[in-house]
Amino acid sequence: MNIIFLEAVQIHGGARKSTIELAKRLIDEGHNAVIVDFWGNCDEFVEDVQNNKIPLTILKKNDAPIAIFNSRNPLKIFRNITLFLLDWLSLKKEFKAFQKTFRPDVVIINNIKTNSILRKGRGYKIAYFARGWFAYNSISFLKKLMFKYNSDYFIGVSQSTRQAIFTGGLAPLEKIFVVPNAIDLSKVARYKQLRREKTESDPMVILHCGGFLPAKGQEMSLALAKKLKDNQVNFKMIFMGAVYDSPVSVKFLNKIKSDISLFGLENDIEIVLNHKDPFSIFKDSDVLIHPSDTEGLPRVIMEALAFEMPAIANPVGGVTDYILHNFTGYIANHNDVNDYYDYITKLYYNPELYKFIADNARNLIASNYAKENQIEAFHKIFKKLGNS
Repeated sequence: MNIIFLEAVQIHGGARKSTIELAKRLIDEGHNAVIVDFWGNCDEFVEDVQNNKIPLTILKKNDAPIAIFNSRNPLKIFRNITLFLLDWLSLKKEFKAFQKTFRPDVVIINNIKTNSILRKGRGYKIAYFARGWFAYNSISFLKKLMFKYNSDYFIGVSQSTRQAIFTGGLAPLEKIFVVPNAIDLSKVARYKQLRREKTESDPMVILHCGGFLPAKGQEMSLALAKKLKDNQVNFKMIFMGAVYDSPVSVKFLNKIKSDISLFGLENDIEIVLNHKDPFSIFKDSDVLIHPSDTEGLPRVIMEALAFEMPAIANPVGGVTDYILHNFTGYIANHNDVNDYYDYITKLYYNPELYKFIADNARNLIASNYAKENQIEAFHKIFKKLGNS
């Protein structure tokens, strides 16, 4: 089957990494898959695609996308709108030319930008892959119309995402599929072999993994660290994540750094920015905390469980697909510091409980989120597409 993953990448995060892994797996299964990117301005993404030997086509090379509202000057906004429309027309034309030669059976998209240059009924099916949490009420009316009438099928990363798409009235259930994230367990095993033996005097290493934005919950984790220190728990906390090229992200990171100093936690919290090898951090961590406001099916939780690392998280999006309370981790009341503290100390003071949770976590991922599960789910979709 000929498959296009149509992207408009500005930041190379977990969702993009999952797309690259999926494209590689489909190619290994004998499919003809290609990644098509609008501008090719995210060097890290382009490099990752090329390192995985996936065919890449860039429609219109541009160092940065056009930001319409980067100024309050009406004349500059009008100019930006004009440039944006010209860019959009050019992208549409370039994709049409590429599509005629590649002849895709399906084009997989994940945002409104990529959806906007496509048209249903042009010889290929359009599949909208909702990799994040699908918050229907936050979508504009125009976007809802485009999603509903310019997509043939929807793909969600979790059953909760599937239900959100359905209850929003965007598609009937028979046109919404679930393809979960997947992880290469052999790669996890190689990293686990590099773990050093821990001693009783070693601190519990608590990992918070997420980009530096208020919605990712670093402030809650900071409060948790303060409470752990006040109660003399032997711990180390790591904030690992990306700082984005935006004033909001930079300002938030600076606030977190300031608060770490204010609370006297400089020796207790380590900040790891834009790390390219997260598994090297995962292998030596003991617990993942994930106090995020919104999620799809968070890749970081899947990776933590695969490393036999219990996870504690807010019950958002598809988190409960991974975390079975008291079995593979713990579900906390939203950003409740006391809940997070109680679950951390439960694991800290009870090694047998820790091992029980950790073993269950690893087994859940091995049984349900291996790459074979993902490929099987996609083959079911391709069979449906071939019959429609």
